[in-house]
Amino acid sequence: MADPIQSCNCIPHENICCCGPESGISVVQPTCQTLPDGRVVNNPAFAAIPSISYWSYKFFTDCGTETQAITTIAIPVCETLTAESVAVFEKIDGCGQFVSVPFTLAKTSPGFGTAEDGYQWLLVNSDNRYGKGVCVELQIQLTGNFPTAVQAIKVNAATNVLTFDCGCFLVPRCNPQGQLTVIKRCSRTIVENQVTLNYEVNVTNNGNAALPNVQYLDTVFIPSTLGLGTITVTPVSLNVNTSVPGQITISGNLGTITPGGQINITYTIPITSIPSPELYVINNTAMASAAGTMDISSCTTEFEAVEVNTTKCCTIAGNRGSFTITLASVAQSPTTNVNVEDHLMIPNGVTVQFTSFGGCDAVFSSGGGPVPLNTNISGPVDITISCNNVLVPAGGSISKTVTFTIVSSTLFGTAVIQNMVNIVTPTNPDSQVFLSAGQLPVQSNIDVSLNLVCRNPCS
Repeated sequence: MADPIQSCNCIPHENICCCGPESGISVVQPTCQTLPDGRVVNNPAFAAIPSISYWSYKFFTDCGTETQAITTIAIPVCETLTAESVAVFEKIDGCGQFVSVPFTLAKTSPGFGTAEDGYQWLLVNSDNRYGKGVCVELQIQLTGNFPTAVQAIKVNAATNVLTFDCGCFLVPRCNPQGQLTVIKRCSRTIVENQVTLNYEVNVTNNGNAALPNVQYLDTVFIPSTLGLGTITVTPVSLNVNTSVPGQITISGNLGTITPGGQINITYTIPITSIPSPELYVINNTAMASAAGTMDISSCTTEFEAVEVNTTKCCTIAGNRGSFTITLASVAQSPTTNVNVEDHLMIPNGVTVQFTSFGGCDAVFSSGGGPVPLNTNISGPVDITISCNNVLVPAGGSISKTVTFTIVSSTLFGTAVIQNMVNIVTPTNPDSQVFLSAGQLPVQSNIDVSLNLVCRNPCS
């Protein structure tokens, strides 16, 4: 850090750094400097009141025929300095008082290139003030105190860029400062038809100073209609607040994070009840903050709750009959894929030929392999029809129809062909929450007598 202000004797004269000449130009940092109030003090120096540090440098041009006038001076300073916290004063040949001069701060300059890591250029343009045989003293006044570091100073003279790198110029480098980085990941899992929201947050100090009293706040915006289970959070010192409908707030003090240190935060939020089928979107933003630094990270997770309605009906035309399963999307249910298991029972004395299974697979329930089409099948026999990966579009429906022909019946009176759906399950159970397939089982029967009678006709 710049030393506190103390008296300094200019005689005998001493320099911290005397560098040059190059092309008739030299740069000097004297041991003593004169403050605007006339005091002669150390260089650099810090005044606690009003919290200003002073840094002085001198630039000389000789009278040689090859010497060019100074056009721009570039002094490296802390890269976090802003123009509001910097003032530059000038005195030429010791004449009069210091006067304020304009300056600019830039990380990169067309003439001087890019400043080293941690620094930016403080640029002073001469506007033809610095000719031959001149001594210019620049005093930089910074709000606050800064550590000293050794850096080269650059000067532009006409078309020449001169670098004064004697390894002794003291310049203000940045104070050590912690820097927070927040990285957040969110996901959801669906196990046994229950969805759980999972969050992982990494809070890292990427700076070069410890950060005490790091505060953490994460607000999860979640539809208030969802039922929540027990929320698990680590570290357990963090607080969970669910008092505001539609919000889960996780907050607390993470303590001190050392340079390069990291604190890992995880929480799980189980969803215990879902009132209706739709796409649910959960947004949240995590923030970590400490003195002089803050970072945020947001993520969005979503899950789908689906519901279908299952109906069954039959049709007859002469000795031909059919059973139709219809799966319809309910309310705002997203598109889904389901597996349907259908059971068809042919009674004793009835012989049929199946002409289509509606793109589904049919097997004899007691074994014996697939049920053939256009082949006499005599009862009693149970058939299992499986329709897998059936796409039910959002806002729409899909039907599967089994068709057959009555070949013969040896029964007196009435026999019944029974068809029942009792199982509808999601094709991808880990990708959606499946609320319902309607009131199962659903059944439709066809009476076989001298005439076919459909008990639950399709509309």
